[in-house]
Amino acid sequence: MRKKRLERSIFKMALAVQVCPAPCHSVLKERSACRRRLAFDRQSPEILAFFFPSGNLIQSLCTVILLCLTLLPLSVQAQTPAHGHSETETAQAEASSDPSHLTPDQARQLLGVLDNDSKRREFTTTLRNLAAAQSVAPTDNGTKSGITAPSVAVNDNAAPRNLGNDMLRSLTSLGLTLRHEAQVLVGTIGNFRSLGPWVRHVRASSQLQNEILKILLRVAVLIGIGGALAFCVRLLLRHPCTRLEEAARQRNFREEMQERRDAQDARTAAETAETQNASEAEGGAQHSPSQTEAMQQAAVENPKVDPYQNMDEATRLAEAEQEQNERLRHQGSLAQLMMALHRLPYSLGCFLLDLLPIVMFPLTAFIMQSVDPDADSHTASALEGVAWIAGMGAGGSVALARAIFAPRQIWLRLGMFGDRASAFWFYWLRRIAWALGGGIAILVVLSSCTMPQNIITAFGKIVALTVHVMVACMILQGRAPAWHLCQRLAEHSRVPGLIRFIGHSWWVAALFFDLSLWLVWAAEIHGGYAAIAIVFLRTCVAVIIMRLVSIAAYGGLERLFRRAPAWASLSDEAQARIARYYPATRRVLGGLIGLMTVFALAVAWGAPLRDLFGSGGIGERILSSCVTLLVAVTVGVMVWEAVNIGIERHIDRISAENDGTARAARFRTLQPMFRILLMVVLIAIIGLTALSELGVNTAPLLASASIFGVALGFGSQKLVQDFISGIFLLLENALTVGDAVTLSGTYGVVEKLSLRTVHVRANDGSMNIFSFSSLSQIINYNRDFARAIIVAEVGYSVDTDDVVKALNDITAEMRADPDFKDLIIDDFQMWGVDSLNDSSVTVRGTLPTTTAGRWPVQRQFYRRMKKCFEARNIDIPFPTRTLEIEGLERLIDYRGPNGETPNPMPGHQATDRKSADDSTGPGSGAGEATGGDGGSASPGNS
Repeated sequence: MRKKRLERSIFKMALAVQVCPAPCHSVLKERSACRRRLAFDRQSPEILAFFFPSGNLIQSLCTVILLCLTLLPLSVQAQTPAHGHSETETAQAEASSDPSHLTPDQARQLLGVLDNDSKRREFTTTLRNLAAAQSVAPTDNGTKSGITAPSVAVNDNAAPRNLGNDMLRSLTSLGLTLRHEAQVLVGTIGNFRSLGPWVRHVRASSQLQNEILKILLRVAVLIGIGGALAFCVRLLLRHPCTRLEEAARQRNFREEMQERRDAQDARTAAETAETQNASEAEGGAQHSPSQTEAMQQAAVENPKVDPYQNMDEATRLAEAEQEQNERLRHQGSLAQLMMALHRLPYSLGCFLLDLLPIVMFPLTAFIMQSVDPDADSHTASALEGVAWIAGMGAGGSVALARAIFAPRQIWLRLGMFGDRASAFWFYWLRRIAWALGGGIAILVVLSSCTMPQNIITAFGKIVALTVHVMVACMILQGRAPAWHLCQRLAEHSRVPGLIRFIGHSWWVAALFFDLSLWLVWAAEIHGGYAAIAIVFLRTCVAVIIMRLVSIAAYGGLERLFRRAPAWASLSDEAQARIARYYPATRRVLGGLIGLMTVFALAVAWGAPLRDLFGSGGIGERILSSCVTLLVAVTVGVMVWEAVNIGIERHIDRISAENDGTARAARFRTLQPMFRILLMVVLIAIIGLTALSELGVNTAPLLASASIFGVALGFGSQKLVQDFISGIFLLLENALTVGDAVTLSGTYGVVEKLSLRTVHVRANDGSMNIFSFSSLSQIINYNRDFARAIIVAEVGYSVDTDDVVKALNDITAEMRADPDFKDLIIDDFQMWGVDSLNDSSVTVRGTLPTTTAGRWPVQRQFYRRMKKCFEARNIDIPFPTRTLEIEGLERLIDYRGPNGETPNPMPGHQATDRKSADDSTGPGSGAGEATGGDGGSASPGNS
């Protein structure tokens, strides 16, 4: 019956070619269908080719699309009513409905044409030429034009072209195509019509029965002996396996105890830090005003770097908590990865011990083939299928799953799963592995027993459907755990809605993918199942690899930022500044891992990355530019932080010295300048590198910058001179904040130093600002040490030795005084009699002091010197004035006529007394002397 249907199809195609010169798509479609039927009857592929076909998925999909597009006009033509039929078309229909015109000679001739490659090519060329001639031929007065033209005119009038008709015809064609594919699929799966004839053939052939019985007996012996040997080997290996598991359990116990101790230490350290912070906060309110001022000044000079300082309190807390959670998560992921690496030797040992019993099946099969005198290819195929597919394949998969998931044995578990998740995955994978391995092994045995290939194909699709149904059951059972996992992830995610949506609807996509995969394979789309399976496996491998890379990268980054301050012995300021880079570095690392994931998935999906990133390609240039920019920015940041850390360490080192406070202050003054210069240099280098990588010609920019620099230098000579003078003055340690100086005749204290000016606070409180270039002379009173200049002026009647002794005694008293002993660094240094004045003798000496103790010591010394001189009757001369009045003596000796002395006018006596008092001054004392004749007084200093 099948042969008769094939002959009718060939007859229809031949008659269409003879009658209608324009077969177009219908003849080609019928011919392709005939070739598919012949090829399907002739081919008998092996059973493994159905489970692992090869091909290109993209080509298959393109073929399906082209087939749909080809069928679209056919469906339109099928739905278009024909209002006129020619005689030729009537004859064609009659001939098609009546197969009696097909003779055996014609059938043999057509079969000969189709079987011969050269004749088939000539036949195909003839059909193409006829179709081309029909499509371009003019409508002449003849039989052909009379047949074709009216038909086309009727079609154009009957079915106008519009979007609705096109959509309806496309949907109709799609429905017909889907119905046809469904019929083919159901017919392939349920194609057991050859089972009855094969069973009858086996019953009728005793030789075939003996062959099948021989194969089945040897398979049973293999299963029995291999299973017994595997059981014995497992018993022998029980003790080593138990010892290995115990060693792994003990190591895991030690690691857990160490982890608990570390967690307890971290908790204790956190509590201690909180207590210290609380105590510092309580003591902060008790600082004196001067301490508070000093702390504010220190805060201004050394500001603490806070990455969240521009945020409000709620946002700051949220960002800090999220960063802490990210650090803990990355740290935990890295710890889990390291724990898995520690467990790897024990898990690998148990995995090898689990493989040894499974090896007994291939070993038994090899021995049986070696000693079997009646061994043939069918028996060897059956034994190898059972030993390698069901034994090594399924058993090895189960052993690998046990090493990864290890239910109820966390110390051997390589995967970071909980007990419930590990048990779920292990038991389902074990069921699927045994079902798939056993099913394929049975199919191999049936194929060795000469069962028809179409029945084996149908059984194979049923086995595959069983496996896919098991996967679907696993997906449905895993809905609840996946939902809870997504709920936990959504609590710490920036897109919780998307995570919850995935957790709610992922199983629908998984079921669709699972069943679609089976339909693609069962519908016999060439290479579809293999392509999808390979892409899926590659995707899984790429995702797993990138997950491990991300765990190692994020964990290493977190550990680097956590332990680097301790390794490098950084200060608190440097630690805070380096911690500021962690969020940005984590984002950059996330972007790099994202790009690497995209590239890994592109490689897994077969994207042409070699053409894109090949030599001279745009991908290579973009990647090279990005890598160059990333390296430049990274090197710039490292140089910036290295210089800052080096400056801070140098300042700390010189601050620890005896006279290092001033030098440290000088370096802190120069530190902003160094930072600015370094920042300008780094920005210039990185900017020029970026512009060069972007393809911008930097030569004109450099030339313009040079010209601008020269012009700026000429236009701001005074400003540049101030800067250069300031740099050299600061480097030479000429001025420091807090120094007592005299600049351009102005005495005061230096309050501020910049790169161009110095600010001096005078004694009257005024602020004097001098540019460095205007300073011709600088007198600094705060360098190394000071001397309090002591000058004592005594009268000529005083013994200078008594004066020297008094000064030494005063020095001894002051050095014994707790308020001044730290300010005086040496004994009084007597210079001696310095000068002889008009009415006094000058005795001069110095008292060495610290730079801060010069003025306090000098004032206190003078105070004590006056009291000491008064106590020891040492004359301190005071200013006197001598008046000489001519005739004063005659006036005093004048007598009246009667010899009386004239009385002065009223008030003259008091006035004269007052004048005398004024002339002597308030300082008259031991050093005052009255002269004789002439009324001259002793010399006094003016």
